[in-house]
Amino acid sequence: MNNKQLIHDLEEIIHNGLEAVPLPVQKGNSIRIKQYIIRESKHSGYLVYCCKENKQIARTFCKASAIAIAKSLATGHNKLDEMLKLDSTIQKHVNDARFYKNVIKKSNDDFVISSRSIRYDIAIAESQGAKDKLDKFIFGL
Repeated sequence: MNNKQLIHDLEEIIHNGLEAVPLPVQKGNSIRIKQYIIRESKHSGYLVYCCKENKQIARTFCKASAIAIAKSLATGHNKLDEMLKLDSTIQKHVNDARFYKNVIKKSNDDFVISSRSIRYDIAIAESQGAKDKLDKFIFGL
């Protein structure tokens, strides 16, 4: 056997083994978990596709949400609505944080800077809390 044939056989063994276990595998510009593929959208966010049904399952704001959705579907747990709600929460608070950061940068009023700094910290904490919940879905913590 030549080296190319050995490499091909090894890749096939690994690929077949990974279909039984819901581990994320990155290949090129996509992440694969069993029959689910995650790709970054050209416009915004991430897309989750099912290869068996050949359809789009979800569009998410952050990569962690897309991975959590694909992993939960691959393991037979359908918590799509809950994860999309967490993704929406992350998106809202990240956008709020961007807005508050811009106001802080452009304002000269100390009261405005102080109040927006507090709101900025709250927005960051809320988005991090939602991401931590997604991490529990992904890693099973």
